[in-house]
Amino acid sequence: MDVKLRERKRAIRQYLRTAYTDERLIWLLAHARGGKLTYQSCCCLIGVATADHPLEGKADVNQPSAAHYHLAKLYMGAREAEQAYWELGYLGESRSLRSSDEIRRHRLIPMILSEIRQRSRAKATEANDQSVSVHSNQIQSER
Repeated sequence: MDVKLRERKRAIRQYLRTAYTDERLIWLLAHARGGKLTYQSCCCLIGVATADHPLEGKADVNQPSAAHYHLAKLYMGAREAEQAYWELGYLGESRSLRSSDEIRRHRLIPMILSEIRQRSRAKATEANDQSVSVHSNQIQSER
């Protein structure tokens, strides 16, 4: 994989980890799978994290309803993630072709799914660790 693409994906993954709740991550996945996730929208990659209205496709970020987008831009890593998401819309290094939201979504969806799986595994491990701890405490109290 190209080094620049790897760096872009790293910035996006970091933003997904820090800015998204589990519920918002599911919203983002549905929005992307539905083909409505676009770069130029208040409900873009960074804006979904703070959206306070139903998710939209292309939408003007200068409208009053887009205040949540401007809030999201203040989140740590948001600017880097937004730039990285824009860059995902190109094939290779050529900027001679117009960028594509379809390519962006195609590349983003596996990253969202990966984050969901990682969170599920972490929760399962945590639940298992708590169960083992409770069981150990019970055994020790019986002695």
